[in-house]
Amino acid sequence: MKSKIIILTFALSILLNLCLVVILFYQALNGCAKIADGRIGRLAEDTQIGFFGDSETLFTLPKGLVVRDASATGAGWFEPYRFQIVITSDNEALVDYSINERPPVKQDGEYYSADVTARRLTEGKP
Repeated sequence: MKSKIIILTFALSILLNLCLVVILFYQALNGCAKIADGRIGRLAEDTQIGFFGDSETLFTLPKGLVVRDASATGAGWFEPYRFQIVITSDNEALVDYSINERPPVKQDGEYYSADVTARRLTEGKP
């Protein structure tokens, strides 16, 4: 009886370890939404920024602006070349985080795109 309990415990342990390996493998394939501590770089050219799916320029980021890599990893992530601008300040009131605006209907969870110039060229606009 004691040996059956030991064998059952051993088999259960192996089964749980296999489940853990499968879960970890799935998470590795799924990736992450952004790199937490990405590389630091500078913009190589002036970059026009606009809403996704629109060819109108909202603002332009200047060449030489320091950015951090925030590219998504894993299968299923679109537009894998992402960066973020990190701005620091001692002024707590600089940004109002209480705004509860809804994103525009055409948004896919991201607000801005740096592909405005390419989109404008495909639409035949100057």
